[in-house]
Amino acid sequence: MAREQLVRMSEEGVAPMEARPSFTIAEGLADIRRRQDSRTVKYRNAKFLSVTVPVDRDRCDRLLPAGVRMAEDSTALLFVADYPWTNFNSVYREAAIFLNVKHGPFRAAHCPWIVVDDDTAMIGGRETLGFPKKIAEIDWEEAGDSVHATVRRRGVELLRLHGTKGGPRSSLPPIFNQPFRNVLGTLGLSVPRLVTFKTTDEPRELRAAEVELAVGGSFTDPLDTIVSGPPLEGHFRRVDMRVGRLPLPVGLVSPTYLLRTHPMRAS
Repeated sequence: MAREQLVRMSEEGVAPMEARPSFTIAEGLADIRRRQDSRTVKYRNAKFLSVTVPVDRDRCDRLLPAGVRMAEDSTALLFVADYPWTNFNSVYREAAIFLNVKHGPFRAAHCPWIVVDDDTAMIGGRETLGFPKKIAEIDWEEAGDSVHATVRRRGVELLRLHGTKGGPRSSLPPIFNQPFRNVLGTLGLSVPRLVTFKTTDEPRELRAAEVELAVGGSFTDPLDTIVSGPPLEGHFRRVDMRVGRLPLPVGLVSPTYLLRTHPMRAS
């Protein structure tokens, strides 16, 4: 049975034995290689509706670890994504805001907030790449050149985007295909550290978009205090994505950062 196929449960809701792991070191290594091999497409036909937005610089600086600061333009990229195929057997949706930052002389992105509607994607993103993923309800509706996406968590509507696809573009602001500065190891006895990594995109479709954006917020998801104005530009893209190298540590993170950002990262 091919691992890429969806497992069909029996009438009793039990997976067949051939679809279950044998919990051997060899199988564990094979699974890691399959997920992390840079030669392998990890996401196919991934679709993103995104906007570049202005942000509250002072508030965002308080969300960043020491040594990382907001870039001069005080902007972020906010998106909702639909992933119809992955190589780890999860079909899911995602929404996030990536702050445009500087780490020393280097331009990078930092993710202070991200939600998904699939637990496998949440676990992998948190434990491997330092994305503070949480579970939310995410809707994605696409009809012709129109895309409508909403994000809800704990009864609060956090994002509503309505986009109309425009003309083709030769390039768009990067989403995952850029250097990151995320925080890994925030729970348990592991040492919290700043890590860097990037992925590789293979574009299928790049288009401008007219996007209407509504932003809400709550105590644990305060997006309305981060985004400070209407979108500066909108985009739609379809891409295949390959994983990059495993994240490399580039610094340590203080306990004060973890305490300051705990409600947003872990609640």
